[in-house]
Amino acid sequence: MDNTVGSRSDNVGTDPVTTEVNNRNSLEILSYYTPTSLTKFERNVPEYITGYVDGEGCFTVTFNMKPKALLGWELRPSFSVSQNEDRRQVLDIMKMYFGCGYIRRDYSDKTVKFEVRDHSDLMRKVIPHFQKYPLLSAKQKDFELFQRICGLVEVKSHLQKDGFIQILNLAYQMNGSGKRKRKYEEVVRQLRER
Repeated sequence: MDNTVGSRSDNVGTDPVTTEVNNRNSLEILSYYTPTSLTKFERNVPEYITGYVDGEGCFTVTFNMKPKALLGWELRPSFSVSQNEDRRQVLDIMKMYFGCGYIRRDYSDKTVKFEVRDHSDLMRKVIPHFQKYPLLSAKQKDFELFQRICGLVEVKSHLQKDGFIQILNLAYQMNGSGKRKRKYEEVVRQLRER
């Protein structure tokens, strides 16, 4: 694969989080890539990504009150990887590899985050990757729960109380060391009162 990047001077002084150039293969590559770093594409990128996600990635499902939603609650599965901005190249590689998602600044911890929230992209790009290249840490259990949740959303189970509660049960088994905005009992109580 030819990864030669043409020179561009019009990117000088722009925000490095959004500065991109195109190579002959129309792949988006940041202008600060060097010829040495481009040889990384010759490595086993899928396994590298899985290993990186094992350390820095997260599969989550958030629950937010939304009065206009059918059950008064919205759930949103997402896959994300955070990194310090000076090591952002790995996130650019992931965005190129998956062909979806976006990269944004996370002002809460001063990092940059690659995130995929689109359900179709999760089902057709992210989940198949981790099925083929499984995680090696305990994060694999989080992925398996996440995969089940996305499958339930795919068949619209989240639009019925019992299905929503089933998803809630699975989600609250994930990311045991993470913080939750709402207690499980609070969400279930409000669902049942509706």
